[in-house]
Amino acid sequence: MRLLIITGISGAGKSLVVKYLEDIGFFCVDNLPPLLIGKFAEICVKSRGKISKVALVIDIRGGELFNDLVPELNALKESGIDYEILFLEASDQVLIKRYKESRRIHPLAAEGRLVKGIKAEREILSQIKKNATYVIDTSNL
Repeated sequence: MRLLIITGISGAGKSLVVKYLEDIGFFCVDNLPPLLIGKFAEICVKSRGKISKVALVIDIRGGELFNDLVPELNALKESGIDYEILFLEASDQVLIKRYKESRRIHPLAAEGRLVKGIKAEREILSQIKKNATYVIDTSNL
């Protein structure tokens, strides 16, 4: 089974990546609570190849549940389940433009402070980015 964890900065394009992965045969789950990763992987393994390509989007939208991501990834490794992490990012200027165009609210933009939300998210995600298999900057995409 190929297990791809998709994460990164809000507004960097995770939703688009999921659409493309679905088009090439991945079974995709968006906004999965990290505590369910192990159970979901177990279900996929038990499918005996019926679910062979899986992409899970796990990001800051999960709020405090997101804090369980690193321990859950460690548990996957301990159980012998391999995974890859795709981390998406973009420049602050591009993220601000995307948010203004979409009129969506950044999950960490307290009191409408988009720049502060982006900064806080970068800090929270810094360790996961360091351990990512792939890091893609979507600023020019």
